[in-house]
Amino acid sequence: QVLVQVQVRISAMSPREDFGRCSSFVSNVPPHSPGGTTLEPQRPRNFGLAFAAVLVCGTINNFAYCMVSGASQDLSRQWHTESMTTILTMIMNFSALSATMVSAKILARLRFYTRICVVLLMTLLTYLGMAYAAAPGMPWGGFWTAAVVSFFCGWAQIFGEVTNLAFLKVFPPELIGGWGAGTGLAGIFGSLMYICLRGPAGLSSTAVFLLAIPLLLPYWVAFHYLHREAIRGLDGYRLAKALGGESSLVAFSRGSETDAREFLHPAPVSAAPPTCANIRAAIAVSGSILFNLVAVYCFEYTVYPGLDDRETLCAPKSWYTAMWMCYNVGVTISRLSVSFCRVTHVWILTVAQLVNVLGWTVEVYTGAVRDAFAHGGGYYIMTAWMVLVGLCGGATYGNCMYLFNTQPGIPENLRELGITLGFFMSNIGVTLATLSFFFLDKSILDSSVLYPGGCPAEVYRGA
Repeated sequence: QVLVQVQVRISAMSPREDFGRCSSFVSNVPPHSPGGTTLEPQRPRNFGLAFAAVLVCGTINNFAYCMVSGASQDLSRQWHTESMTTILTMIMNFSALSATMVSAKILARLRFYTRICVVLLMTLLTYLGMAYAAAPGMPWGGFWTAAVVSFFCGWAQIFGEVTNLAFLKVFPPELIGGWGAGTGLAGIFGSLMYICLRGPAGLSSTAVFLLAIPLLLPYWVAFHYLHREAIRGLDGYRLAKALGGESSLVAFSRGSETDAREFLHPAPVSAAPPTCANIRAAIAVSGSILFNLVAVYCFEYTVYPGLDDRETLCAPKSWYTAMWMCYNVGVTISRLSVSFCRVTHVWILTVAQLVNVLGWTVEVYTGAVRDAFAHGGGYYIMTAWMVLVGLCGGATYGNCMYLFNTQPGIPENLRELGITLGFFMSNIGVTLATLSFFFLDKSILDSSVLYPGGCPAEVYRGA
């Protein structure tokens, strides 16, 4: 978010909600009453405090995902599974596809507060599971235990994102900017925490994951505060909407003459359903946007974690995580920049990302940059380059979302379907890109091919 992220997210949430977390120029569509009138947003008593609470929720919700992704190479080295570094990230992205469907089928029935409790429990199990897997000598520990935990880590991140974005619709749309900023900060501070605690502090990976557990408390406190503000002074239908969940709306409708289905779907649904005919129509009118969105995500995840892992095979363990952090810096900056600087010809960004892929591929095979400076100084240049990779990826994402919502020629009822297709196809592309390195790392990108004489200086690897 992914991101890193990736940061997801198919039909379980409105695509407009997902886009709102990355820029401020798409308004949050307010809910409607059963009569069809627009409901006024619930305004928090202290906007600054509410914004900070949303920022905390966004940061900590994505923190575990970002920490696992940033730690994947270091963990693979500990388990002597260096050729499988990208698998953990691939599994978390693959889980996004199933998580959105589960969220739509099951979680939507629960109230928002209950859903957040489920997210907190799953995140707690993620930290405990990764700590157990990283602990040496533990039965059933190691890579495959971490892989299973990574799947549930992806679920926790998606469930939390879907829930928070749906819940925040009760507030003024400006608050969603705090969520977007928080998800960007998660990639930066999640990586930074792992680097500092594993490096200067000298702690084990197990200790680092255990020390992240207390972060769940401010997550709960922040959401608890927002929840109190959301339901303050409400009753009837507005209270049911603020509480969330089909059960709340059905319970309220029992005391009303209005049919329960009208409360569950009070406004006419303008979005086209995902039928074969509608999908073909959406592709026909937004095919270029879809192509650029999917292509950039594939290129992005080819560089990180794929080529980045190969570039840092002989580097100190902190470099891989540092590049993940700088990638998120670029993504955060570019997504925010779309609010005031937009690119209509997004193919330019796609070409730029392709150039990044080609450049990184040449660098991985030749080591022209990493070997050009003594004592691993070339890695500083590669880390700066990773910021550029994040800039291209985040800018393409933001501008594609803007075009989905505003480009002339796309029928209004196909806009949301187009965004849904974009996210779905992008997740498949990301999964295939990361999965491909499972095979490439054992063949043409194997360490024996890239470093036939071994690492130039083993001291760097262990630093």
